[in-house]
This record gives sequence, structure tokens and C-alpha cells, in this order.
Amino acid sequence: MTSPNTTLRTNVLAERVAEWARTKPNDSAYTELRYHGRDCVAVTLTYERLHHAAGAQAQRLRATTDPGDRVAILCTHGIDYVIAFLACLYSNRIAVPLFPPTSNRNRPRLDGVLADARPALSLISPTDTTTTGKILGPELGRVLKLPSHTTTLATDPIIERTETAYLQYTSGSTKTPAGVEVTHANLAAALDQLWTAVPAVRTEPIVSWLPFFHDMGLILTLSLPLYSGVHGITMAPAEFVKRPIRWLRALSDYRAGTTGSPNFGLALAVSATTPVERAGLDLSPLDALLNGAEPIRAEALTAFTETFAPYGLRHRAHTPGFGLAEATLSVTVCGVRDEPATHRFDRMALAQGRAQPAPRGVPLVGCGIPVGQQVAVVDPDEHTEVAAGTVGEIWVCGPNVCAGYYNNPIATAATFRATLDGSEESWLRTGDLGFWHEDQLYIAGRLKDLIVIDGRNHYPADIESTVSDCAPEVRVGHVTAFGHDDGHREDLVVVAELADAAATGSAELARRIRNAIAAAHEVTPGAVVLVQPGRIPKTSSGKLRRGECRALYRAGHLTQP
Repeated sequence: MTSPNTTLRTNVLAERVAEWARTKPNDSAYTELRYHGRDCVAVTLTYERLHHAAGAQAQRLRATTDPGDRVAILCTHGIDYVIAFLACLYSNRIAVPLFPPTSNRNRPRLDGVLADARPALSLISPTDTTTTGKILGPELGRVLKLPSHTTTLATDPIIERTETAYLQYTSGSTKTPAGVEVTHANLAAALDQLWTAVPAVRTEPIVSWLPFFHDMGLILTLSLPLYSGVHGITMAPAEFVKRPIRWLRALSDYRAGTTGSPNFGLALAVSATTPVERAGLDLSPLDALLNGAEPIRAEALTAFTETFAPYGLRHRAHTPGFGLAEATLSVTVCGVRDEPATHRFDRMALAQGRAQPAPRGVPLVGCGIPVGQQVAVVDPDEHTEVAAGTVGEIWVCGPNVCAGYYNNPIATAATFRATLDGSEESWLRTGDLGFWHEDQLYIAGRLKDLIVIDGRNHYPADIESTVSDCAPEVRVGHVTAFGHDDGHREDLVVVAELADAAATGSAELARRIRNAIAAAHEVTPGAVVLVQPGRIPKTSSGKLRRGECRALYRAGHLTQP
């Protein structure tokens, strides 16, 4: 089958939706699942309805903003968000995918992003009467409420384009937001890469709960169904968290071929669903369950398969990969016909920069091969490629690598303009450490998160896994390890959330964690801090914010319950 991107390399997503509206106007384009208790209401737009709803909104944007203006999207998750994003693409405006202010916890991040992006206008949902504008105020620019998408059809829209399609704000520090400039060419390349690497997305429905303001949600679950012309089905992330069976039921009901979830989503589906709820599920059509967590945990994949294999799930449906916002999304993806590869590597050798297989070593999951781009593992100091089996920084070069950070030339030059020794070609420095093993890329950790104590390297994810294994009293996936320099020496600090909100951190539990780390890693933590649920900061996709946790610890804001 020929890639749809072979003839459409401009405003490719808008062009695809317009084409589907002409060739199959009455087919279901996108469905939002809304829940009221145990009742589910499916709200669906056909391609014709979606095309004209986006076109009508694009007309309003053209009348109130100028080409190249930033437009913040703060709609609720669902159909409104899809219309808003397409309207920005249709109208030659730069989208800034964000989220409504639902709590004080996400307010600092929103404030930082809005101050950096300086939107001329912000789009909100019809049901958002005064909340968003009242909370965020003038930083939103002009506030425009989307009309109901069931209104009269607009005239056929004129689709235009600018170089930059949208700004994807990364999940870094809330004080220093980084808006990745994603061009239309980047978006076209990223969609084409996934279309090529994951055959199921060409013909079968894509179901997901991933948030649209995050890169994986925006590309895999909002844009890719519209690009491929398959049915996209979504539910709000909060609805999945409330009752994880909703995700599994939607996969079964719509016979999804593709979905995505990080580790914590897999773990929640295992722990928070019952055999009674699972009765009648049919997951046999599922070909690809993409996972780009940092790191991907073998035990999470195994537990999910063991729980749902009786309902038709095949272990090979797990499709690990590696990616980042600066590369639009995907860098490497595992073959969808192969079971995920897991190998154990000697901890001490990894600490010395060597990937040495060992029967009792730390388990790491392979993240596949490059998809339509070049990937190199590089000595970060010498800027030279290292041999297979040697740990180095992962560098990327390809059409999906973005233009840089919005309004930040210094950070852009440092991250997007790296060169290998003896070459003038620009590469993206990911900041991630990895190595090649049996022709697959394995992730060892983050360069900036690397803990160096007494001249030895320690990978936080490895230590965090040891804590989870030895202490069932702590929440799985809610443990963070980092180095702390008190001015005299670098010490290891471990912060773990207790599973029971009513529990108190005990000296015996802290001692058990210290002993387990000392035995496995030959380093004793300077501090083990046990905190209540929700205290460890995470990104929008559930990844640990170790740097922010370190800052909270230094400021004395992480205390025992």
C-alpha cells in the first residue's frame, strides 16, 4: 500500500481530512466516549461534519487573528479538541495544545507556557462558561468559545499553511517551559513514519485515552486516525483513571487495531479491573499497543499480558518504542510482528558504560529500530559514535526532527545543532543514554539524571525498580532516585510515595529500602524519604520529574507523612 504522504507534503493533516470529506463524507471520523456512571454515550462526527466544523471555526480565527498568531487550545478532551486543532491548521494559525486549568497543581505550568507562547487568542469548549478565562485572565489573549459542532455546515474552507504548525510544550520544569516548533513538514514525516511502521493504523480503528496536549496523544491518537482515514475513538484520561475497564471495553467494542499506554496505564488496568468487569472482552484484534515510557518495564508488559491473554491479547501486541517531542514523536519502534525483547544486563558494567548481558542483571526492554531517520549512539564529550554494546547519548537526524525551541535560539543551538566529529550535518541531542544490542536500541537513562557517586555511575530507573521490588508498601511507578550534593559530597536520595494515604513512613521500611539498594547497587542512600500519595511531581504522561523532585527536596518541601 502506498503511503498517503507521497503526494501531500504541505498542510498534510488538513488536506487528508478534506480528502476524506470528499471521498467518504458519511464515514465515522472521530468518536468521543462520554460517561455518566456506568452509562456510556458515544458522540461521533463524520468526516464531512468534522471538515465543515473545523472550517467554520477557521473562518472565525481568520476574522479575529493574523497569520502566524499563536492560538492556545484549552478545550476539554474530546471532539472539541479535535475541531480546535484542525481549525488552527486550516486557518494558518500556530496551535498551542494545552489543557483547561482543573487544579492548582497544573496552574504553574499553564502560567509558564502562556507567558512564553503569548497567544493572541485561546479556544475553549462550549461548556466552559467562565472558569478558564476567570482563572487565567489576560494571558489567554482573546477568548473564543467553540460553537456546538452540530451547527449548520459552513462553506468549504480554504486550507492554508505556515511553516510552523504548532508548538509542543515539553514536560520539563514549570519555570522554564520549552515550546518545540513543529513544522508541517515535521508533522507529515512523523505521521508517515508511524503509518509505515505500524500497519494496523492503515485499516483498523485507533482507541486511546492519552491526553491530546501531550505529543503521543496528539500524534498517535488525534492526528494519525485522521491521516490514515480510520475511525478514531477517545475518552478523557480522567474517565480511564476512574474506571480503567472503560479503555479495555472500548478496545473490544470497536475492535481496535492500535492503542497506546505508558507503564502506569498498563499497571492500572491490571490492578483496578476485576474478572467480572473483564467478562466478554475480545482483545484479539489488537495488533499494536505502543509504549514509550521511560523506561519501559518488562514486568508491566508481562503482568498486562498475563491478565488479558484469556481475552485474546497476544504478547506481541506490545510495541515498545523510543521518542520525544523534539523529534515530533517517534524515533525507534519495535516490529509489530515480534514479541518485545527483554535482556538482562550487568549493573556494574552498565555503570562503567558497557552493556554486558548477565542472567541476574537488570532487565531492559528493547525499543526497536529507527523509523525513517538516522539514530546514533554518541560519546557526548567526543561527539563520535560508539560501538554496539557501549552506552552513549542518543542522537537523531531526520525529517521529523523539529526546527528548534520557540523564541530560544541558545537552547535551540545546544539541542538541535549538534555535529558529529568530521561532519557538518545537524543532529538532535536527546539527552537520553542508550546502546545498541542485537540491532535494537535500549534506553539506559537520562544524561542529566545520571547519579555519580564515588566515581561510579548509577541509573535512577534501576534503583527505583529495586525499591518497588522490595517494598510493596510504596506505589508502583511513584519512586524517584536522584543525586544530592550538599557541598561536601554527592549522596543518593530516594523519595517514595506510600500506597496507603493513611499510613506513616516507618523506620523499618526505610531500613529495608536502604538494605535492598546497598545489596543490589553497592551504594547506600543518604536519605530515604517516604511521602503521601501525589507528592512526587510527574509529567502529563506520567513520567517522573526527577529534577523537580530534587529541587523540592533541596528546598525542604518533601517531608514524611
